[in-house]
Amino acid sequence: MPALRLSFIAICALLSLAGCARAPSNTPTRIALLAPFEGRYREIGYNALYAAQLALQDIDDHTFELLPVDDGGSAASAGARARALALDPAVQAAVVLGYAATDPDTLRFYGNLPVLVVGHWDAQPQPPNVFALVPAALEDTLTTPRRVEVTTAARLPAPLVGSDVLALAQFPRLRADLNSVVIVSSGSLPTPEFTARYLASSPFAPMPGLLASLTYDAVRIAALAVAEPGRAAAARRLAAVRYQGLNGTVSFENGWWRSAPINYYQFDDQGRLVPVDRVVE
Repeated sequence: MPALRLSFIAICALLSLAGCARAPSNTPTRIALLAPFEGRYREIGYNALYAAQLALQDIDDHTFELLPVDDGGSAASAGARARALALDPAVQAAVVLGYAATDPDTLRFYGNLPVLVVGHWDAQPQPPNVFALVPAALEDTLTTPRRVEVTTAARLPAPLVGSDVLALAQFPRLRADLNSVVIVSSGSLPTPEFTARYLASSPFAPMPGLLASLTYDAVRIAALAVAEPGRAAAARRLAAVRYQGLNGTVSFENGWWRSAPINYYQFDDQGRLVPVDRVVE
């Protein structure tokens, strides 16, 4: 989907929030997707968008509606949009990616809205309604700053161990020497079967990245949590969930993914991610 068209969807989504107090009783249950759809990090949003759409297609339950919203490119704009989502009674859960949507201030603006954080963005699941699809121990493996911009990471000296931001398709184009660069993530590489279904879901779908399958799982988990109305009940269901998905078994402890996988990747000569051992030479 071209960026212009997605921007239109995001604008329409925000306009719909303005009238949320008068939401009709037959409005589908909304699962919001707050992520960057413009600017340098737009590949995060577009990778997540088609994975989220595929997840709801597979559920095949028309009571759910995906609400994609651009984060605006800053914590301030993401916070304003998080606050709008919190005020929409039809929105029962949010799946969020990127630095702006997971900023500590933004997380507070979600209010009592259950939130699933996909990927490592140094998001701390301190509010009881926030759940991070990463293990707490993942941060201990990193040598980069926890909230490092991709352009900054591209200039850091090797050896380099970073999180999901280094897995972006743009990173190999920004850094000439990829030797001794390791990406640590709880996301799994898309399988050929998932990739085929993902690409077939839309003529605009890009190649799925490292977080595509994790977004797919997150949306399905959100749908399970909001199957019955009530945000407080949905948050309790998330805290007790045990979900078997593309990335293994997901359950939470203190907001973190309990027993989450910690996977290690490097870029090959063609700029593709491949699994490796954790040792960085």
